[in-house]
Amino acid sequence: MSSARPAVPDSGLQQLLDEGYVAEVQQQHLLLHSVPYVTAQGSLAEGVLVCKYIEDAGSILPPTAPGDDHQAWWIGSFPCRADGRLLTELVADTNPQNFQIFEGCVAQHRFSNKPEIWAGGFPDHYEKLSHYATLIQSQARAIDPDVDARTRRVIVPRDVESVFRYADTSSARAEIVATSARLKLKKLAIVGVGGTGAYILDQVAKTPVWEIHLFDGDIFKQHNAFRSPGAATIDELRERQKKVDYYVRHYDPMRRGIIPHGEFVDASNVNELADFDFVFVCVDKGPARKLVSDFLVANGVPFIDVGMDVVMDKETLELDGTCRATTATKTKNDHIAGCLPTDDDDAEALYQQNIQVADLNALNAQLAVIKWKQLFGFYQDRFKSHHAVYTLSVQSLTREERE
Repeated sequence: MSSARPAVPDSGLQQLLDEGYVAEVQQQHLLLHSVPYVTAQGSLAEGVLVCKYIEDAGSILPPTAPGDDHQAWWIGSFPCRADGRLLTELVADTNPQNFQIFEGCVAQHRFSNKPEIWAGGFPDHYEKLSHYATLIQSQARAIDPDVDARTRRVIVPRDVESVFRYADTSSARAEIVATSARLKLKKLAIVGVGGTGAYILDQVAKTPVWEIHLFDGDIFKQHNAFRSPGAATIDELRERQKKVDYYVRHYDPMRRGIIPHGEFVDASNVNELADFDFVFVCVDKGPARKLVSDFLVANGVPFIDVGMDVVMDKETLELDGTCRATTATKTKNDHIAGCLPTDDDDAEALYQQNIQVADLNALNAQLAVIKWKQLFGFYQDRFKSHHAVYTLSVQSLTREERE
């Protein structure tokens, strides 16, 4: 058998292995090695077929499922006929393009071929990959009848360690595994997991960051349940547990590496932030914001500070407000003093009275997370603004402080 890791149910993987194909699964993709083919020079070589292999709650989706298709990637030069002419039945761009499928896996071509018998799509991955392998190696056999992709060669499974307790099929379905890997930071901190910080955690927890450290000394109270992602039970509220412990418990079923720090960041422990790759600052007190931001700038730690301001029109009883996301990096931080509110806060401010603004908390968090993803190459960032403010009443987003 070619691999030590069959899957049940496996959408044809076990049949590939039983017939001697050299197959393995990596990062929600199925790789079929040692496929003999003819090069443009008429010589024989071996290539690799790659296709999506997407799991859904313990089952493997067939190639006909949404998010999958009949196409396959190819690692190698474009296969040819025995006489050196291109194997045009594969219906692909014959120019090498370098498709980065996931980290460490780069293909040169993408094929599209579907026999009439499977006009509605291949029923499983055996039919899909064996079809491509047979089509390609048939020309190689015209030169050497003994070549065969079914070598029964044993390979060592190369499972990539992951923080997730189940596979990230979303990235595989969207074909952005390699792009998502750019967010695989070693250590990230969220200082303050109130409304906005909690929504930031909700997004960051679904990325491959190895460690997410939560800093907050507050208790998770009933009003927090109304401006946080998810739904707390009455029993959880009665436990009066710290926010950081509440969120670790809620995200533990999905991933590892969320680490609680049940204290506020102050002068006695701010130095703990020195070795982080990135920090989200989500505090609602000016002096604390100044302490943390000054320390991060001095130590060259990139961060995004978020903030909200909500006011009520006394005549209409309507709310207006702003959401702010301010970014600082090693090379761009001279704007921080002018952008961050660091004075003592107004104790009577409406937001300080715990007004329920979950939608604004969520929006504020998304502005920060999108910018963070831009900084690390997940999203494009042509404008390179380091200060964004969304104004609710006019639905306006201003961007300032360009790099």
